This record gives sequence, C-alpha cells and structure tokens, in this order.
Amino acid sequence: MKKLILYSMALVLFAAGAVFLFQSRKNALQVIEENGSKRSPHIMLFTCQYGSGHKMATQSIVESLPDCDVRIVDIYADPLAPIDPMRSWAPSLSNEHVYNQWIKKERNLLLNISGKIAPKFLQLQRSKIEELLTHYISKDKPDMIISCVPLVNFALLSVADELNIPLLVITTDIDISAFCFNLPEDLELNRSHFRMTVPYEQLHWDKLFSSRFSQSLRNSFQYSFGYPTRPAFSKNPGVAALNQIRDEYEIKNDENVVLIMMGGNAGQAARTYAELLTQMSDEELDRIVGKDDLRNKLHTICLCGDTHQSENRDFMESLNALNRERTNHRVRIHGCPGTPKIAELISLPELRVVISKPGGSTVNEMIKKKVPMIYHSQKHPLDWEKGNMEYGESRGLGKRFLITNHSFDDLSALTDRLAESFILSKAMQSGAVPVPEADIDFASNLRRAVQEMLLPKPTK
Repeated sequence: MKKLILYSMALVLFAAGAVFLFQSRKNALQVIEENGSKRSPHIMLFTCQYGSGHKMATQSIVESLPDCDVRIVDIYADPLAPIDPMRSWAPSLSNEHVYNQWIKKERNLLLNISGKIAPKFLQLQRSKIEELLTHYISKDKPDMIISCVPLVNFALLSVADELNIPLLVITTDIDISAFCFNLPEDLELNRSHFRMTVPYEQLHWDKLFSSRFSQSLRNSFQYSFGYPTRPAFSKNPGVAALNQIRDEYEIKNDENVVLIMMGGNAGQAARTYAELLTQMSDEELDRIVGKDDLRNKLHTICLCGDTHQSENRDFMESLNALNRERTNHRVRIHGCPGTPKIAELISLPELRVVISKPGGSTVNEMIKKKVPMIYHSQKHPLDWEKGNMEYGESRGLGKRFLITNHSFDDLSALTDRLAESFILSKAMQSGAVPVPEADIDFASNLRRAVQEMLLPKPTK
C-alpha cells in the first residue's frame, strides 16, 4: 500500500512538472536566431527621471520580461543630454532637477506652463533629436524598442521606422495625449512595427479620451493592455505578512485605516488633512464608520518620504505632535517614513481609502488593489494627471477633494468624502462593485505584444 501511495505521488509530481515545463515553454518569448546560434531578445527600454512614475513603470516592464536582455536607457541623461546643456554645466538648473523640485513644492501652474512650452521646444529640435537617437540606437542594434517616456515618441518612431525596429510605447497616464505628441495623424504603420498601449477597455476609455486622436492613430492603440504596476500589486500577501504590517504600524482591532500618501512632495496638504481629521466630532465619525461598527476609530497613516532628510523628518514629527492637541481620541495621526511595502500596506482589509494626488502610478496601483481614492485636487491640477482623476471618477472608483482653507466647509466636505469611500471600500472588497480593470494582466499582455512584434519581418 505504501509503495502504491509513493508511486501515485511520483506520478502527480511528474505530471505537475510536465505541465509547468509546458507552460514555461508556451509562455517563453521566442529566441533570436543569429549566425546559427540562438540568443535572448535584446530590448532597449527608454525611460526618464521626471517624477517617479517612469521609475515604477520601468521596474514593472523589466520584471515582466525576465527572459529578455533589457537595456534601460535614461533618454535625457544619455542620448539626449546635449539638448539640455545645464545637465552637465549646472545640474541644479537642469530641466529634470527643476521639474522635480517644482513637483515637490506643488508649483503646478508653472509646471503646466512648462508642459506647453516643452513640446514646442522638442519639435524645434526634431532634427537634432532624431540624429542623436539614430546614432545611439544604431550602435546598440536592439531587436525592439520600448518607450515609457512622453513627448519624444514622434522622434523614436521616425528613427525606429528608418532602422526597421519595432517600437512599443507603454503609457504611464490614463490620458495618453502626452505620449502621442506630434505623431502624424495619418499614421499608416502595421501593428508589428508600432503599437501604443491604452491601459483599459475601449468602451470606457473612448468615452473620455478618443476624440483627442485621429482614427489612423487609434489603429495603433492596444486597448485593455493594463497599467505597468509593479508585480507586487498583482499578489495577495499572506496572513503572516499582513500581521507583520499591523504590528509595524501599531494597527488595533477597533481601528479603520486611512492612508495619506503625500510625503515630502506635498507636506502641507497632508498636514491639512490630518488637522481636519483631528477636529472631527463623534457624530461625524459615526457618519464615516457607521454607528454599529466595532471598528469605530480612525488610524490615519501619513507617509512622509525619506525621513533621513531633515525636512521630511521634521514634518513627520510635527504630524505626530498633532495627537497631543486632538480633542477626539477616536482619531489617531501616525506620521511614518515612506515604505517600499505599499502593496502590502494597501492590502489590509481594514484600510478603507487612500488620499493622494492623482499621479499615474498611485491611481492605477489603487485600481489594481481595488482600493477607493480621494484625489487630492488643487486649483491648478497638473494637466497630465487630470485624466487619471476623470477616469477614476467616471468609473466610480474615487472622488476628488479640493482644500479651500475654510475649515468648517472643508471638514464637512471631507466627512462626506470619507463616508462615501468607506461604503465604496466594503462594496469593492465584497465584489458588489466590480473592478474589471484590476483583473487585466499587464505582464502577460506585454509578453504577448513583444512576441508578436518580434516575429520575422521583411527587411527594408
């Protein structure tokens, strides 16, 4: 009998191994045959350091293509460095550094003005940009180019077409207008040569954005591709990992969690939200959490960025000091350092809502995890982030909130937003409010697109 059991187990293990091997071969990208030998596909991935979204997208793309030789290129630091001479002469005055400083200080009006000037500057530099890219790409001779950079894809497409290299543009905002800048409206390229990703279903996306693009350009769009969220957001952490997060952030059994992700980038806004929450009365809290809920308290976690920086550390300490001034002990403010464990933190079932500015990565990571958002809005929201808010609101996944600095009005409005978000959170977690966007498999779609675009093509 024992031998029969062992034999059966061996058969099961053999079958499982065969299935795994079959799936691995089935999902593996085709190798490139060259001079009688085989090698992995060589992909040149263009990214940039403007904001953090491109960094997150780059990580997701690379981790989704483990069997490819992916070379990461910062397009502005490497091939296009000559078009920003301040990068080497005075780095603190470079376009990239100024942009990132303005983002931290929420200089949105200036950023929007710059966002209208920069494309015109790039268009005037077109010949130079194409010359630099042609020289750079020709030396490396990649099998394929992937870009997750806005504004310069017109030049990348021209060079890729000339060199007969397929180009896949992976977008990092739901409104992909910035990625389509200066692309020809009468574009007539087949999908083996050029594709541009649209993260979500055509039915929902087109209602908001399709009128901005020509039909010929839309023929290159690949809908329902998914957003390049990091792989951790596609996984469900186990009980042990969630309990570790609860211990790390001192979350108690009678607390609901609200996460504010402004950090050092929008410190004043995070402080305003924290101050409003500490002013809430029992009646307002009951409206938010429900009168009969055993979790009748709010634990507000405020992520403060890199607290090795004195500015962020002081900000975190000032947030925690608010607890000494609160009049309602059902609310607790918890200033914390930034963490790489965002995916695990927002997987907590007691986390009800995330308050954050509507950056591409944040909005789409919350969609992936089915977490409602309160979009921190401003008098002058960033032009390229408006679409993230518009899509989230149109799909009932969150609502914007504008701080007016009229304390009573803000407190009442924030109470309404939180009450709506708590109801939505429970509905999303139970499946009563479906989020089909969360089920799109970006990694599989990326691998399939790369496979199809790498199929043998006629030479020019």
